[in-house]
Amino acid sequence: MSKISIPKILSGLFFTYLLLFSTISTAQQIIKVGVGNFPPFFIEKDTQGLFVEVIDEIFKNLPQYKVQYIPMSNNRILHEINYGKSIDIASNIFPSSKVKAHLSEPVFRFRDVAISKKLSQLTINDVADLQEKSIAAYQGATELLGEKFKQMAVENTEYSEHAHPKETTQLMLSGKKDIRVGDINVFWYDLSNKHFNNDASVARNNFTVHYLWPFTYSHMAFKDKSLKDAVNKVIKELKKNGSIEKIYASHEMQK
Repeated sequence: MSKISIPKILSGLFFTYLLLFSTISTAQQIIKVGVGNFPPFFIEKDTQGLFVEVIDEIFKNLPQYKVQYIPMSNNRILHEINYGKSIDIASNIFPSSKVKAHLSEPVFRFRDVAISKKLSQLTINDVADLQEKSIAAYQGATELLGEKFKQMAVENTEYSEHAHPKETTQLMLSGKKDIRVGDINVFWYDLSNKHFNNDASVARNNFTVHYLWPFTYSHMAFKDKSLKDAVNKVIKELKKNGSIEKIYASHEMQK
């Protein structure tokens, strides 16, 4: 009986491993996901952010696919998922967007709030209490926060909307506005910005959060219905076992 040397056995095993790995890699289908630059949810630099982690967690359970993130503006994401060919999935899509695609289960979470400085001692228990206060809100807030808010904004000469959330944060911190309206987690992220974080007054306990609106959720939008169905199955399981909530908790995100 001939003896087989250990080096030859190891060499054979290594070759088999490479062959298997190559087969698995080539079998993966590339899925292109359109994402916007919206910190802390999507951060274009190094392709990171809370929502990126959620998507990665979903596709860990679908190893036949390999995700490729494609940064683009929100308007272009909508155009590409409706008419283009550069993406297979659009992220952070609201039902009101009227996309011609298949929407997933609700998976991304936001919480719009009104925030004021604690020193101001403002009592804000209802949208009506915002009247006659100077307010900085994100662009499009009047279309998303209900009719009462829209009416208040129309009648309030001290109300303004801004394209970049950090502008609303700056206006409130500087005292030019009484109240900032927008997502609470974007506000906490803004406070961690080096532009602000050397100032002791930006500590979280120096602000009052007025919870005037419920959580809102957005979706992933798919060109392919079968892929949407597969992802929905995973989303339901990740919600059930707490995996998605753990991602939010790791970022100290508002529940």
